[in-house]
Amino acid sequence: MKNSNIVNLVTSRSAKDLSLVITGNVSAAGLGFLAVLLISRELSVSDFGLFNMALSIMIIVSRLAELGMEAPIVKFTSSYLAANRAADADSVLRMAFRIRLATALIFAVLTFIAADMISTRLYDYPDLAPLIKLVSSGVLGIAVFGYIRSALHAYQLFRRSVMLQLLVDLAKFLAVAAMIFLFRGIDTFSAVSAFVFAPLLGVLLGFRELRGKLFPEKIVVKNLLSRFVSYSKWRFVSNICVTVLPYIGIFMIAKMADSKAAGIYGLAVNLTLIFPIITSSLVTVLLPRVSRFRQADEFRYYLKVALKVSLYIAIAALPMLFISDKIIPFFFGERYLETVPIFNWLLFSAIATATNGTIRVALFSIEKPNVVASVDTLKILLMASGCYILIPLFGTLAPAILALILNICAIFFTAVYVFRHISKGVIAVEEEEFVQPY
Repeated sequence: MKNSNIVNLVTSRSAKDLSLVITGNVSAAGLGFLAVLLISRELSVSDFGLFNMALSIMIIVSRLAELGMEAPIVKFTSSYLAANRAADADSVLRMAFRIRLATALIFAVLTFIAADMISTRLYDYPDLAPLIKLVSSGVLGIAVFGYIRSALHAYQLFRRSVMLQLLVDLAKFLAVAAMIFLFRGIDTFSAVSAFVFAPLLGVLLGFRELRGKLFPEKIVVKNLLSRFVSYSKWRFVSNICVTVLPYIGIFMIAKMADSKAAGIYGLAVNLTLIFPIITSSLVTVLLPRVSRFRQADEFRYYLKVALKVSLYIAIAALPMLFISDKIIPFFFGERYLETVPIFNWLLFSAIATATNGTIRVALFSIEKPNVVASVDTLKILLMASGCYILIPLFGTLAPAILALILNICAIFFTAVYVFRHISKGVIAVEEEEFVQPY
């Protein structure tokens, strides 16, 4: 009996959903990779650095605008649907949509206003200002598209979510390819534009799926906003830290070196994005299931299985270390040869991140998001200060080495914390108190 939930976790619908989400997300990432590949070969290394900096700003600001709401959207909506309270589930979606739209607009406007200050005072790259103003409009599309995918996950409509993501990344690739092959060239502004406006396609198609659920006549759940915000705050901190961490190296290198060095490092970051995709896919499917566990034996067995899966991922990824010096120059050209050692260090770091992701699922399930947020915040502080000290000594390798060290330390800390917590026996998880509709 104790392993029945684990059996269900790795078989039947959950296994199919996980395979679907990973396959779809990896395929979408492949299309995005092809778009980046084409752009990197068309732009100079310096312009490619500006491209990476602009996209990094857009991604980080978009995550800020999300306010950590993805998990509570899934949690509250799924809970009400499980209790046959569809009207309450619609209320969650409606409230979350209003919050997301308002915060996305605010952050987009602030980014546009701050574009000149960021480009000149912070980085001393005046050419970056128009790109930042451009990506400010992309903040709204990415933030709302993220909301739509979370809503679809809450209804376990994983296939539709994956299809939307595939269409968005296909649009990026086709736009870049069209500009290069039909219009005989692409500049930095056009390249960034493809990544800014593609998510709008997902927003338009996504609203077709959710239009009947976003506009109920009234909110029927009392105190929903306060409960929603309380659940979101630690996830917000953690999500921001996880999003910012890979890009600290790009920003610090751009500030302390030049945009060419940022382009070299930025390419390595893009090449390892497959691992965050795998990690997020695991969390998307596993979190709703693991959240139902209540016995220590269930968590203990889950962690053993999860760590074994992480080992298989590491073994599958290791051959990349031996062929990276052939693949990267082949696809991107000899001018990116300096990317190879950075990629190898980031590959180890990414494997550690994937391993830690499965442990974090358990921490979120036993309602310890504050522990995850604290670890992630400490990693950000150490990464920034470490880059400031070590980049003058080790150059572009410094952020990659730091990332590996910090991720390994995070694995040991979170694993020890979880095993100590579950060693007490029964896991006490605060049950949601349902409020009757009025």
